[in-house]
Amino acid sequence: MKRPRLNILRTFEAAGRRLSFSLAGEDLNISQAAVSQQMRQLEAYLNTALFIRHHRRLSLTSTGQAYLDAVHEALDRLDSVTDQLFPGQHHQTVSLHCTSAVAALWLAPQLRPFQVLHRNIQLRIKTLDQTQNHHKLRPSDLEIFIPGEAAIDPDASRLFTSIITPVCSPDLFADREWPKQADGLLEFGLIHVLGYDDDWHRWFHKYLPNDVDVSHGLMVDGSLIAIEAAQRGDGIMLGRRPFIDKHLQSGGLVEVFSKPYYLYADYYLRQPPKATVRRECRIVANWIIELAARSSPVDLEGTIAL
Repeated sequence: MKRPRLNILRTFEAAGRRLSFSLAGEDLNISQAAVSQQMRQLEAYLNTALFIRHHRRLSLTSTGQAYLDAVHEALDRLDSVTDQLFPGQHHQTVSLHCTSAVAALWLAPQLRPFQVLHRNIQLRIKTLDQTQNHHKLRPSDLEIFIPGEAAIDPDASRLFTSIITPVCSPDLFADREWPKQADGLLEFGLIHVLGYDDDWHRWFHKYLPNDVDVSHGLMVDGSLIAIEAAQRGDGIMLGRRPFIDKHLQSGGLVEVFSKPYYLYADYYLRQPPKATVRRECRIVANWIIELAARSSPVDLEGTIAL
């Protein structure tokens, strides 16, 4: 049996993904009429209805959805092999929004292997202030964020749970006794990070029964500056794992307490709706999810990885 031509399958994939002949035409730089004609030819060739044509919208039949999944997977595989065998032919840009701490402390050290494997994907990382980081992104973008009070949309899924724990230089208590309980930190300088400046208030509220003034100490603009200050012995910061893990492993920072005095924060990944996601966007999203699975200090059952 002769198979459908590749260009018609690409048109079907675009039409099924966008559920719109006009939007598929925009993606492929052909007219809406050409998309519609090709889809009628494909349905006639297969002797099967793939689309249900409503008054102002499209939907897929069950056969159409099954065929779309198979065609999508096959085209992805073909594109991946083409990228690997013939690098440098074209570049696709994926925009990722996240905080500066996520970008500098977690993603940046992992970028080189990704770039070697996916030479044709240009990852554009944009760091935004946490208070500005909840706007709706364009469909082709990704976002790593901490959810606020608003409900998490269906296109977002949890990446990992961060452990927030007091850390400092190992020399900070060289000539003083290490604190045994939460109130022992009040004698030392606290390092606050803009964007996370409520962390110390929440931490003391959880571990001390009485309200205490935690406004004293050093306020810095960013986690990188806070880490440098803590390593110099300027005070104690609330570090977020996995972002500080390499500093804990090297001994540049140590946890203040031998038993857990933790806060937790969930980080989420927002992706485009499945029907509109681009292949390059999905590749980056899968890479981020794999990174999270390898580096998360808390697994899905809540066990802490030390």
